[in-house]
Amino acid sequence: MAAATGVHRRHWSGWRIGGSSHFVPLKVMHTSGGCAARSLSPGLSPAKRAPLVFLFLLLIDGALLAASATTDTILPGEGISGNETLVSKTGSFELGFFSPGPGIHYFLGVRLRNMGHSPTFWLGNRVVITDLPGASLEIFGGSLYIKQNGASLWWTPSPGGNVSSAAVAVLLDNGNLVVRDQRNSSLVLWQSFDYPGDALLPGARLGLDKDTGKNVSLTFKSFSHNGSLSVDVTRRNGFVLTTDGHANLGTFPDWMVSSQDNGSSLRLSHREGPNSTEFLQFHLGQVSLMRYSEPDPDANGTGGWAARWSFPPDCKSGGFFCGDFGACTSSGKCGCVDGFTPSFPIEWGLGYFVTGCSRSVPLSCESDGQTEHGDTFAPLDKLQGLPYNAQGEMAGTDEVCRAACRSKCYCIAYSYGHGCKLWYHKLYNLSLASRPPYSKIYLRLGTKLRNKNGLQTRGIALLVTGLICFASLILIISVLLWRFRRNSFAARKFEVEGPLVAYTYAQIKKATMNFSDKIGQGGFGSVFRGTLPGSTDIAVKNLKVLGEAEKQFRTEVQTVGAIQHNKLVRLLGFCVKGDRRLLVYEYMPNGSLDTHLFPEKSGPLSWNVRYQIALGIAKGLAYLHEECKDCIIHCDIKPENILLDAEFCPKIADFGMAKLLGREFNSALTTMRGTMGYLAPEWLSGLPITKKADVYSFGIVLFEIISGRRSTKMMQFGSHRYFPLYAAAQGRLLVHPGSGGR
Repeated sequence: MAAATGVHRRHWSGWRIGGSSHFVPLKVMHTSGGCAARSLSPGLSPAKRAPLVFLFLLLIDGALLAASATTDTILPGEGISGNETLVSKTGSFELGFFSPGPGIHYFLGVRLRNMGHSPTFWLGNRVVITDLPGASLEIFGGSLYIKQNGASLWWTPSPGGNVSSAAVAVLLDNGNLVVRDQRNSSLVLWQSFDYPGDALLPGARLGLDKDTGKNVSLTFKSFSHNGSLSVDVTRRNGFVLTTDGHANLGTFPDWMVSSQDNGSSLRLSHREGPNSTEFLQFHLGQVSLMRYSEPDPDANGTGGWAARWSFPPDCKSGGFFCGDFGACTSSGKCGCVDGFTPSFPIEWGLGYFVTGCSRSVPLSCESDGQTEHGDTFAPLDKLQGLPYNAQGEMAGTDEVCRAACRSKCYCIAYSYGHGCKLWYHKLYNLSLASRPPYSKIYLRLGTKLRNKNGLQTRGIALLVTGLICFASLILIISVLLWRFRRNSFAARKFEVEGPLVAYTYAQIKKATMNFSDKIGQGGFGSVFRGTLPGSTDIAVKNLKVLGEAEKQFRTEVQTVGAIQHNKLVRLLGFCVKGDRRLLVYEYMPNGSLDTHLFPEKSGPLSWNVRYQIALGIAKGLAYLHEECKDCIIHCDIKPENILLDAEFCPKIADFGMAKLLGREFNSALTTMRGTMGYLAPEWLSGLPITKKADVYSFGIVLFEIISGRRSTKMMQFGSHRYFPLYAAAQGRLLVHPGSGGR
């Protein structure tokens, strides 16, 4: 299908040559001996320069092929399936089957392209896809069909007439998926803008479309709540926000609205910049205008998604912002009243307070049907007015009013001041006042039924106290035994790790002169220079804490400790003492590659050295991928993890994120690991990770070796560029001007 439709396939199987269908795997034969480059002279013979140029052309050709193999149209009788995507003409949006997160089913949707965490602006009727390879989107007779293993799960209405056979599906540059006549593009038969879900892109209409009769509104549905956002035809730029049946009226500011059709509908203003995009989002009782700006390196990397406007901005604006039994504090934050906790703690923690609060202890009448005893009424004072949903009751005193509420199990609060008022079932729109006048209500709370037998109650209390004391004693003894045995147990676990030396902490402390010569700092700890007896220079990595650092320690010992190669940094030994984890490596005098590729003071590397460094890295990867007993995926190839010896021979280091896979590849990586800017597309798309992920990272490093510039800082006319596409378009400008190459 890819050959017919030209859709973009997100598969990385190697590098394509000349547009042919054959893939060339990147594999470098290992040669014995040391580094071939012993001279730092800038000259390089044509015979040695040819392989480097060949690798460079392969990377450019692969990037050009990926850029050209895209289309925005599905022709009659065709479609997309699996990982294929439909891409708008300018490359801003893509349509495909996406997953909201690991382990979650797939949905057909439209989202921003080339963004790792893009929102989904449209979902195909929220149809759940459980088998991605068997999923497809096709067009027949003017209707779109979502299919799974040949069975239709959802389809758009048939337009009928002669135009049906000539209808095509097109993803426009504004994110709108349309079905239109192939011969007359102005004849639109169906569009996703009429079914926006919970997001509205600029140019989309909200409200009644008089041409189609379609009344467009935003909707939100979850397992706990649902709501809608619709146009209020009685007010200019007005809208009605409804959450769980509670309505809240609001008004869009004039700068957000580009046009309004006599109050029946309106369109958002298109205010996108060259490095930003906007959309309207409705989620859990709040509507927000979200803007994405690309990170600005001149502003400490600030950027990403941010709300430019929200309604309601906080709980002081009224409405159903804090949900049932939630109260708005004087600072504009929501909180649960006494005796209640958040109904959905995760959503509450994310700031979606409309989910409200639930009782910590149920009412007695709800459990045993008794209304005369068991429940109490606690005062809730310093309120700013009374809640709205009150019911009047004839009562002459406070006691009579309280008794009237107690007699009804569904009565949850009462107030007696200006007459008797009762509240049934739910309590919302509570707001705490910062200054007088104050209002007060009495909230009904459940209490545990008292045991009538006092001796029995006392006996139970003594028994519980004794059990707690005994359990505490056992816990203290267990902790002491665990701490006593931990050091020796941890050390014994690593005594069998092949030829590695188990150093004592005192030996390493002496070799590093009490860790006085710090030569590096990483995400998991610091690196110190030292000298072993016999004048052997070493580098000691002191891991900071347990947790992730413990995983890195075990991975390095089990991976690097079992292999030996002249293009891999050699692990000499380790140390385990209490919470301390230390790794001892051979010392590399010239440090990491990044300090020479992107120097602040020293001159650039010659072409001869660059070539030998690139070749050495490739040899190291070829050994890890092809020559070891198990295929080892490094997962974090970048200049910082390439160390250089005294003769500028490269060695791959830092195997803390490495993964061993059997030759049958019967398992796949699922947890993202690596460094942004060097991650292969498989990491972001949820595809299985193989050794090709390392090849992609090496390709980015190869670009940096050639250009002498960071891939993540490539800029042109103030906008970020994807490094492979920049290299494809500006290949000659990519070469570092001071490297001696032409």
